[in-house]
Amino acid sequence: MSTNDPIARRFVTLDGRRVSYLWRDGGHDGPTLLFIHGSGMSARYWSDQLRALADTARVLAVDLPGHGESDDAPTPSLARYADVTAGVIDAVGARPAIAVGHSLGGAVAVSLAARRPADVCGLVLLSTCARLPAVSTSAQWLWASLPESLRRVLFFVTAKNILFAAGASRAAVALGMQELRACRPQTLAADVAISRSMDVTEAAAALRVPALILCGSRDRVTPPALSRHLHATIAGSRLDLVDGAGHMLLIEASGVVNRAIAAFAASITRRPAARAHAGAAARSASRWRRAIRRLVALVRRR
Repeated sequence: MSTNDPIARRFVTLDGRRVSYLWRDGGHDGPTLLFIHGSGMSARYWSDQLRALADTARVLAVDLPGHGESDDAPTPSLARYADVTAGVIDAVGARPAIAVGHSLGGAVAVSLAARRPADVCGLVLLSTCARLPAVSTSAQWLWASLPESLRRVLFFVTAKNILFAAGASRAAVALGMQELRACRPQTLAADVAISRSMDVTEAAAALRVPALILCGSRDRVTPPALSRHLHATIAGSRLDLVDGAGHMLLIEASGVVNRAIAAFAASITRRPAARAHAGAAARSASRWRRAIRRLVALVRRR
């Protein structure tokens, strides 16, 4: 069912703090597409996906604590991000959900699926890894020794160069950098710390949910090797490389990403129907077998 209802920004209060999210129901059946942003971003950079997919499914994009229009978290952590996302699912009634996470948001999606398996029926993990390689202590010391003003300038120059592939459009780069610059400094620092220390390998290995992993072939933040490792870790997952895209593939190659999400969501929607059909066929076959056994027993008694 399609409607002309706009995608609306709403708020919910969890543990005394306001959490912002973008939502459109549209009267659709089937799973909700739940979008979880990455480090230094907000729900806004999912705009292309929300517009493209809102006519086929319920869509929900969360501003994690401290991001976008959500209040700060007292103690930011991967677990806290997952719990807040679960709280929004409960408030909206958005279960079951296909969790679509980008970068750190992908790790949040994995953590959410591990914590709330009944709520998550599928995962789409963009530019995601189970854990990042360690940074050399000498590089950390050098960075910490720089003046804060210089660190900030170098951070944004470096971010622009490594987040996007060389062929990324000006519009994609502008959107990504606008999001990054709008992020609160303390939130950005917390996200970087969480990303550097996280390890969701164990949680990912225990998952038993359909999962699609997407990675830009030119991703320099979470390169394809890390996506291949995640693919090997999540049983039954599928890995697709998006040719020519960098780390920000959701805005660099939005059309490719949107089609992949739509196809994956359609496959998830078909699964319950297929299982129900198989179950009905099995029950019918079982009834026939019982009838034949009774008939054979009657013939033998005669």
